[in-house]
Amino acid sequence: MIQEKMLSRSLRLLFAGGLGLAALPALAQDATVQAEQAAPATPAEAQPVARVEITGSSIKRIAKEGALPVQVLTQAEIKQTGATSATELIQMLPSMQGFVPSSSSVNGGGAGVTTAALHSLPSKYTLVLLDGQRVAPSAIGSGQGGGYAVNISSIPLEAVERIEILGDGASALYGSDAIAGVVNFILKKNLTTGEAYATYGQPKKNGGEWSSAGVTKGWGDLETDGWNVLASYSHDEQQRLTALQRDFSAPGAFFRFSSGGKQYYFDQRTGNTEPANITFNARPIGSTADTAGYAINPYLAANGNCGGPLAGPLGTQCRFNYAATVENVPGSHRDSGLLKGSLKLNDSTTAWAELVLSSYSMTAQYAPSAQPMGVNATTRFPALYARYVTPYLAANGLENPTGDATLGYRSVLIGGRADEYKTDARHFATGIDGNAFGWGYNASLILSETEIKDKAAGGYADFEKLEALVSAGQYDPVTGVGAELLVPTLLNGTTFSKTTSKLNTIHVGAQHDLFVLPGGTSIISLGGDYSKTRYEIDYNPLILANSGYATQPASPNYPVGGNYGQVPFDAKRDNWGVFTELLFPIHKTFEATVSGRYDKYDNVKSNYVFATQPDASGLIPRLAGGELGNSSNAGTYKVSARWTPIDTVLVRGAYGRGFKAPNLNDIAGSNTFFGSTAGSYACPFPGSPGCQVGQAQYDLLTGPNGQSGDAGLQPEKSKQWTFGGRVEPLTGLSLGLDLWNVQIRNQVLSAGVPEQVGFANAQQYRNLFVNPYPDPAGYTTIAYLLAPINGGVANYRGVDWDFSYRKRTGFGDVRGSWNGTYMLKQNYTLQAGGEVNSDLGQFGPDNAVVFRVQSNLTLSLTNGKLSNALTVHYKSGYHDQKYPIDTAVFAVNPDGSRGDTVAFDGLWTPSYTTFDWQGKYDFGRVVLTAGIKNLFDRDPPFTLQNAGGGNQIGYDGRYADPAGRSFYITGNLKF
Repeated sequence: MIQEKMLSRSLRLLFAGGLGLAALPALAQDATVQAEQAAPATPAEAQPVARVEITGSSIKRIAKEGALPVQVLTQAEIKQTGATSATELIQMLPSMQGFVPSSSSVNGGGAGVTTAALHSLPSKYTLVLLDGQRVAPSAIGSGQGGGYAVNISSIPLEAVERIEILGDGASALYGSDAIAGVVNFILKKNLTTGEAYATYGQPKKNGGEWSSAGVTKGWGDLETDGWNVLASYSHDEQQRLTALQRDFSAPGAFFRFSSGGKQYYFDQRTGNTEPANITFNARPIGSTADTAGYAINPYLAANGNCGGPLAGPLGTQCRFNYAATVENVPGSHRDSGLLKGSLKLNDSTTAWAELVLSSYSMTAQYAPSAQPMGVNATTRFPALYARYVTPYLAANGLENPTGDATLGYRSVLIGGRADEYKTDARHFATGIDGNAFGWGYNASLILSETEIKDKAAGGYADFEKLEALVSAGQYDPVTGVGAELLVPTLLNGTTFSKTTSKLNTIHVGAQHDLFVLPGGTSIISLGGDYSKTRYEIDYNPLILANSGYATQPASPNYPVGGNYGQVPFDAKRDNWGVFTELLFPIHKTFEATVSGRYDKYDNVKSNYVFATQPDASGLIPRLAGGELGNSSNAGTYKVSARWTPIDTVLVRGAYGRGFKAPNLNDIAGSNTFFGSTAGSYACPFPGSPGCQVGQAQYDLLTGPNGQSGDAGLQPEKSKQWTFGGRVEPLTGLSLGLDLWNVQIRNQVLSAGVPEQVGFANAQQYRNLFVNPYPDPAGYTTIAYLLAPINGGVANYRGVDWDFSYRKRTGFGDVRGSWNGTYMLKQNYTLQAGGEVNSDLGQFGPDNAVVFRVQSNLTLSLTNGKLSNALTVHYKSGYHDQKYPIDTAVFAVNPDGSRGDTVAFDGLWTPSYTTFDWQGKYDFGRVVLTAGIKNLFDRDPPFTLQNAGGGNQIGYDGRYADPAGRSFYITGNLKF
């Protein structure tokens, strides 16, 4: 605690000093300052320097000429982090917030995808490039911001030479999806040497081990031999870490806690359990009064307990502690490779081609199948109705007018559900770079494809086989008797879905010197690209069952606990864009850049278009494929400038406009069953037919908006600006600061109005509820629709800082760097003129948190062949999720038992600081590295959130690593 207070005070003082630099003419960082330090300030014509392409500009130039806030992570800096994957590396950066972590795939909608996200904007606004080229994206769940983003799990970190991160909107150069900025993974090239490495890591506590190994080798020097071939291969594995393996997550969804001097119970256990609950509506025999809800558990009534450590009584029901059964970190393994070749056709022309292959498999396990199922006296489990419901009604003088009941079932004894998400990525690009007639030119063809298969790996049962066992009297889901006979019903190995994303792009560009200005030669760049995007999802017939659409199979069979009731998806869209950029060196101390772009996005062409109403068959008929939504086009621009009044001061600024077309899955598709709500709620419409007993999870629906004209989705429009610079007041000291701002109008909210908001304001959002809703499993409930809408306005503003110091001393080379992001504003509205919501420093209505401050501080000492580095990672505190009355927080009775439900204003989740150490010794051809992550073994901050990640409770897997103190060792061999 003392260490944290001292660190917090030091951070505040140092940051205050950094803000004081605002009075100077330098207010932002320049990622190319290192190049300026290394090169003497000599005119370019006196010292020829090769021009290179910098992320954020289409003009190749000397590196020090850049005028945008580009952060560069070199290969040495990447290794110093100890990261073994692109996901781990990117998501530890202070400028990254709002990304999709691997933990979201544990029943959280991640589907094996991890992403990058700059400055708390959803992932769909950050463009991820591979060698400056677009990559086929993956769909992001509505709970993670929706839209599409590149799955960075498939990027081979071993093949990466450096990473350039542009923290400024770049739609005017790259197009629609670069509103937040760009992350460019630049691959190794023109190597003639080889290197092999191996890493092993182990947490102090059980679970979560990791390992990786790889080799890279190049042949031929492009400059001297006229050709080069580079090959790279790597393999890495991550072992799973379960909730029960860590004290802070082991209690799951039921525990006692204190806040403000008072004791409370948190109880988010569910009514789907084994032994199963039965709920139904009934009234006294002969009465004409409205029915009331009843809940019974015959096993509890007969035995006085719920049969296992994870199920406990609550009144007449049993409740299951699902969160104690999930994984904190899913297991995964990845094989990836790069093959790259370059050939000089002549002195001014080079042809190249590269192939990146990656196979990434993640197995995510969570709670046993939770499946409410309809029960009645005639067609659905009539034996269960006769055995349990009928005697209860008779004994209590009740009647059930509809003859329907709901079985709150969970298949505990056959284990947790597990999905294996396998992502195969293939990225091929070829092109030519050269000079002709005074123009530098480039042309490329990119063929990128990603395929994700979702395969059952445990816990899912075949409903027809389960039903047969019940009908034969061999298995009783109410008492659990005969559960061992369920093993043959498991669907292990069944492929539930296959998703294919294809992106084919043709790009051409050219640049030419224009005229001489006082600061140098002006340059113009021209270019254009044409892309074809296609996204397909093919489902197993089990998943298509009970959808209500013409595509559903004749069999009503479905996977118990699975995501059934779906329809196929097959949509595509073409778009093209042209752009220009002009560089004006107005003075030797001042340059300006102007860029503009025009984009045209066609309507979405969908192979699956459905009518809006069922026909005589009772199903919604499929129409011929057609065009959906609106076409969109827009011109965008950006103006930036850079001023260096003296050699040690840089000032820069930029202003631009952007636009983003709605994504394919915002427009194409159909309203479908989307599982259950994340939270449990009281009935939003008391007394209606769809009401469940007590606190319950209701159904979710998800669907697009495929309408055209004003009723359809409109493009998002953005404004973004940055202003800042860098000052170097002392030798070795470099201080950079950037103030940035992004505003988005007509923001497409893929998840629509969040469920928490909808259920808290049911009358206001009544049109989003389907009441009653016939659940595909055969019972009546209420469904809530998550459909994309154009929201109002979203605002994001913050400060990025990057301070570094280097000094040679008698005991070694001392270096320090401190970079971070301070968020000044983050808010959004769900509709034009609506209430302003914010996640800044608090758990917001969209189930996300935006940290006020995130920073990394690194101190290193190199003494000959030995080097040491200490890195401090810091996240500020926030106000945790609030709970209205009748939800998940309860008072404690004098005897220590759980009392009545209470409203709870939320915890204060404290700041989180961890320390990493790494030591390295260079033997020459062999380098050994050892490190400790989370040196002081800090547990993640305690939180009550239950809706923002992958069902983990007690901590938030999106914001903290649950592994604890971990040790690793790496060996590198150069040859």
